Amino acid sequence: MNDRVDRQFRARTLAGAARRRPLPSKPQLMLPAPAPAPAPDPFEVEPAHHRWLLTTCVAGIAGSLVIGSAVLGIFGENAAPRDAFAAVDKAAITGSYADLTGAESERSIGRKELSAAYQPQPDLPVTSIIPERDLNNAALYPEITSDVLPYGDGKTVVIDAEIDSIGGEENITTITKQVPPEPTDETFELAQGETLIGALTDRGVGREAAKALADAIEPVFPATQMKTGTRFELTLDRQFDFYGRDVIFPVELSFQPGPDETITVQADEDGRFVAAIAGAKAGAKSQYADYNHFRTRAKVGSSLYGTAKDNKVPGYIVAELTRIFAYDVDFQRQVKANDSFDVFYGNPLTGSSSKRKVLHYAQLTLDGKTKTYYRFTTKDGQTDYYDENGRSAQKSLLKTPVSGARLTSGFGMRRHPLLGYSKMHAGVDFGAPHGTPIRAAGSGVVELAGRHGAYGITVEIKHDNKYETLYAHMSKLAAGIRRGAKVNQGQIIGYVGSTGRSTGPHLHYEVHVNDRPINPTRIKAAGGKHLSGKELARFNQLKARVEAMMQQAPSPLQVAEVNP
Repeated sequence: MNDRVDRQFRARTLAGAARRRPLPSKPQLMLPAPAPAPAPDPFEVEPAHHRWLLTTCVAGIAGSLVIGSAVLGIFGENAAPRDAFAAVDKAAITGSYADLTGAESERSIGRKELSAAYQPQPDLPVTSIIPERDLNNAALYPEITSDVLPYGDGKTVVIDAEIDSIGGEENITTITKQVPPEPTDETFELAQGETLIGALTDRGVGREAAKALADAIEPVFPATQMKTGTRFELTLDRQFDFYGRDVIFPVELSFQPGPDETITVQADEDGRFVAAIAGAKAGAKSQYADYNHFRTRAKVGSSLYGTAKDNKVPGYIVAELTRIFAYDVDFQRQVKANDSFDVFYGNPLTGSSSKRKVLHYAQLTLDGKTKTYYRFTTKDGQTDYYDENGRSAQKSLLKTPVSGARLTSGFGMRRHPLLGYSKMHAGVDFGAPHGTPIRAAGSGVVELAGRHGAYGITVEIKHDNKYETLYAHMSKLAAGIRRGAKVNQGQIIGYVGSTGRSTGPHLHYEVHVNDRPINPTRIKAAGGKHLSGKELARFNQLKARVEAMMQQAPSPLQVAEVNP
């Protein structure tokens, strides 16, 4: 059997070979066979086109992934939005679920049943669950329907539910509302020595509000001029201040400073006070207000003149003050920063002139000692300043003939600054700016006026008593000063200069008693006039009047602040 199969296989193989044998062709030129190709070198670098092929394959795969993701996002399952569910604490919701399951409504749903209800159901077209809201119940919110939800598609079901507080306890804040009390009205009168601010604070008004009300009255009527017994009508209200405190606030105050005139102070909506006279135009001043007299009290500070100027005291009033006390005080050496002054000035209390103001009262307290003077005119027309006992401020000689000067050289032996040797200095030197006025130390007759050797321009005065005074190194003489002229105490006789043998502008001042030089700073001059009898009685009446007016007079600084 195997032999037969072998014979058949060989026969078919021979037949196939005969069929594939080519036909005889023309003779061809036989060339030698090419040499076999050498074996590839394992270290030879692969051709570059193989790398480009690999890069192209990787880029194609990446592009396919990107495009496939985009197509899947547009047409795939993620293209349609999923159902949205409103988050509600399952443990805090009770209510009916009939609309969701078709079951009978129940007022409460257990934790397990409600949890099961929130699970997605294949046959339940619910996409969100939110609590019903109603304005009729303070515990609920206004109703929101499915058509106003930004994610609604008409399949939203609203659950009728109430939200309970966690733990079963309600967090309730109770606010008690009280009707504010009505404003109260009262009437009071100023007691002896009482101020308006004090009267308001005694009735519960805060000090700041009381001061603001009193300051509002100043432009219309000075509070210092309110007399004892003045009747006030006051309206008080309870309000909350800036810090939320319940305070008593004066909303209105009115009074009559005189017949047929009523001043009313009211608080506006911002709490600011405005004072006005009933029936008068805005800004009008009371006809009973006295703005013609002023009082200033202050410490001397760095300088008397500078402090007085800062307090709006006129310069001529300061000059009068220094002139009055020049008999007793050396302003250069005796006045200290802690010393104080008190002045009262205004229109004259006698006479018809009201255009000029005069100094009615002057007081200086130096080193704890007080000296006071009052202006008084005697029956013979002589005006002077007198102390409390009626003794004149004038002395036979002034202590300082130059206002505001400083003592630069004392009395006695000294080394002369120009001559270079010791020499008796028969007077004192007062350093002062060039041109400062020089006043006569006392009343008398001029014995010398003009050039006088090393003294330069000099004036020498013979007084009624045993005193003589000399003033040297002047820049010029005052008008009318000549030999034989009579001068009064305090009259200007010349001006500070540096004529003669001098190192700079100053006044050389000498005092002679019985033709012998004495130290001007140690002289005790005799006192002036002393009132008595009827003149003293008239003086005491004037003194009481001035003191009463001083208690009500405003300071010029206050008037300047309310009437800039």
